[in-house]
Amino acid sequence: MAWSRKSAMFAALAVALYLLGLVLRNPQLVTVAVVLLSFLTWAAFRTSHADVAASGRRMDDAEGDEGIQLHSLSALRRVSSVRIFEDGEIDVTLRIQNRSNLSKVLEVRDRVPDVMRIKKGANYVLMELGPQRETEISYTIETPLRGFYTLGPVCIRVQDAFGLFHNEREIHLYDDFLVFPKMEDIKDAMIKSRVPKIFTGAVNIRNPGEGSNFYNLREYVPGDPMRKVNWNATARSGGKMMVNEYERDAVSDIILIVDSRSVAETGPVSRNSLVYSTRAAASLAQYFLARRDSVGLVTYGDEIVSVDRDTGKKQLYVLLTKLAGAMARGNTPLRVVTNRIMPHINRGSPVIIMSPLEDDPTVIDAVRDLRARNFDVTILSPSSLEFEFDARRLDRTGYEVLKTERDILLSELRGLGANVMDWEPDMLLNTALGGARGF
Repeated sequence: MAWSRKSAMFAALAVALYLLGLVLRNPQLVTVAVVLLSFLTWAAFRTSHADVAASGRRMDDAEGDEGIQLHSLSALRRVSSVRIFEDGEIDVTLRIQNRSNLSKVLEVRDRVPDVMRIKKGANYVLMELGPQRETEISYTIETPLRGFYTLGPVCIRVQDAFGLFHNEREIHLYDDFLVFPKMEDIKDAMIKSRVPKIFTGAVNIRNPGEGSNFYNLREYVPGDPMRKVNWNATARSGGKMMVNEYERDAVSDIILIVDSRSVAETGPVSRNSLVYSTRAAASLAQYFLARRDSVGLVTYGDEIVSVDRDTGKKQLYVLLTKLAGAMARGNTPLRVVTNRIMPHINRGSPVIIMSPLEDDPTVIDAVRDLRARNFDVTILSPSSLEFEFDARRLDRTGYEVLKTERDILLSELRGLGANVMDWEPDMLLNTALGGARGF
């Protein structure tokens, strides 16, 4: 129970009247003071025993439309979506019900994650709710950053009828939602394995085999299926039976490596290397999976987290979920990552690394090891120097010195045969890939 300004003023007035009555020996003042103090005591006792004891269930545990209750008060929240992309919007409706036979003066605030912005409506209301009545609070939030988030709890302040005291409690009503990294449509990223798999895919290689596109004609060999016989060509060949050959379709193994070390979050919360890297990885995953390639993911920070290579829409959802939950922690070296994954991926597979390439002396050795084993290495490097300088957290002199060191590192990586792109903050991913493409 908490005191309001009104109750504090009444209490101060009562004490002042009581003391003044004693000094002046005026029983009327003392009587008025005692009446005021008695009234405040009764109001406080009545408020402290009001039915506002909090329960502790999640929305998932509530049955039907009962919601979560503070005895005579109940709350029920509905959200328009529990999975959404960055810069999306979620509509929220919070229903508050007064199930008692008395009116209640309420302050209601639905707690929203700090990084979310309320675009329309409000998550706060001050109102009087009549007996057996309900009301709704509706608002829309924007989701600017990927991650796992929770709406709730609902903070309720119940005032007494005189506005003297109020009780504050939380209705433990929660709704979880997931924000995926936003994706950019990639027009062309002709990255493919030099050692393609032998099953139907979307990238054709100029070798005969099982596929869908015509490659050449050749003479019939015992064992060829009759469905491949080209009867028109056979008729023109003077009696030789001719069969169709097709280009062998291939599916590449694409390995996406995302640097989620602590240094990757250097810069503003909405403009840093990890934000750019997760968006790039999501965009590339969507592109390659739509092309029916097999895509795997590795993130490394305080630990190495990997998603096995697979194809299809389900794999995209798995990858997006992992990217949404990537946290900037730790400082695992890149070479530890490459040493762990190289025995488990096919030689010649494209490896795409998204990293600021800072505070890691093993980068050169890691890329050298990959190239020595015939992996095609692409590096998309969003520089935290640019983010820091744009945010004016780095002066010109310090920026120039660090930029020179970075340029030297990128030149060494290019010298090893890696396709390297120094990804500037305002550069679109398509533009960055255009600069890194050299296949």
